[in-house]
Amino acid sequence: GIDHAFTYGYWMNCLERGEVERVLLGFYGTLAYGVSRDTWAGVECTHMTTGQNQRTLPHLRSGTQQLRLLRNMLVREEGDRLILAQAAPQHWLADGKQVAVLDAPTRFGKVSYTIDSHAERGRIAVSLDPPARRPPEAIVLHLRHPDGAKIEGVSVDGRPAKRFGGGAVVLEGLVRPAKIEVRYR
Repeated sequence: GIDHAFTYGYWMNCLERGEVERVLLGFYGTLAYGVSRDTWAGVECTHMTTGQNQRTLPHLRSGTQQLRLLRNMLVREEGDRLILAQAAPQHWLADGKQVAVLDAPTRFGKVSYTIDSHAERGRIAVSLDPPARRPPEAIVLHLRHPDGAKIEGVSVDGRPAKRFGGGAVVLEGLVRPAKIEVRYR
């Protein structure tokens, strides 16, 4: 059988190393093997050849690990940094699509963000409401263009930002809601 719940630590290590494609493979793999076919409940162990898993339904730890992985793909803390959308699948950022995270609890306080893709016009817009209780030193916002285009420029509330590259924008000292526009070439 396959017991995906014990792979959570590995996927978190992959996130910390920036190995997003491995994380996405793990995430979708846990959805394929880690939920029942009829109820979509988390299971502990799925028989590899038959897909049978009734004896382990429902399995709270397995379902929790899937949710923890999804949470960390979209919102994760690393030291004094808050990392957003690091492993958001690129097809979630296709033109016209939106990704929203609302009032997600973090050790810095609640964070909300909405990503609106205008990828065909070479830009992605983000509305970000950063944590107010204890602002992080930096917020790292990952915006991997669906077609792999590189970031050309970034503005925060209409002012140019200088710290970006590798599909990410680094925002330091952000304590108020902000509008971020990322332009691609």
